[in-house]
Amino acid sequence: MLTKVIAAGADILRINMAHASHEWVRTLVNRIRTVTSDLGCEVGVMMDIKGPEIRTGALPEPVALQKGDRVDFVAIADDSPPTPGVLAVSVNYPGIVQNMGKGDTILVDNGLLRLTVIENTGTRLRCTVEIGGQLSSRRHINLPGVRVNLPSLTDKDYADTLLGIETGVDFFAQSFVRRPKDIQLLRDFLVKHG
Repeated sequence: MLTKVIAAGADILRINMAHASHEWVRTLVNRIRTVTSDLGCEVGVMMDIKGPEIRTGALPEPVALQKGDRVDFVAIADDSPPTPGVLAVSVNYPGIVQNMGKGDTILVDNGLLRLTVIENTGTRLRCTVEIGGQLSSRRHINLPGVRVNLPSLTDKDYADTLLGIETGVDFFAQSFVRRPKDIQLLRDFLVKHG
């Protein structure tokens, strides 16, 4: 398949580190270099490091959300009793409550679900569903236009970048860049490691 993709004109191959093991990356980069050598061409390899993530917690089963439904995003444990008719969903980022306010947008599962914050209680965000769909466990959350207090590079990102250096990838893509300082951290790390 790599031969077909490269022969069809691919000139950069992206490795998504969100779900890649180090063993798999070593095997893949070696395979790419072997195929390009056999074909007599050069193809860039780009490692897309994962970056920080905000995710929903575990749900016993997927839930179908309809436009107008209410959902509480709970990031800080509290003793509030469940509100009838309102789904409570845990979030792995406690700062979401401090970072969000009425009218802010929450995108879930790569934007397939869209919700609007209608109330911030200090421990949870009450939201209304704008675009519905199926919500399941551990879905990615995006907070457009909201500055979150998360590191731009995680321990996993540093370990993955060292792997990229070791395997000789040509490019690094950094996810969730919010300010120039985020890029400079990665550049400094790359320079430090030659």
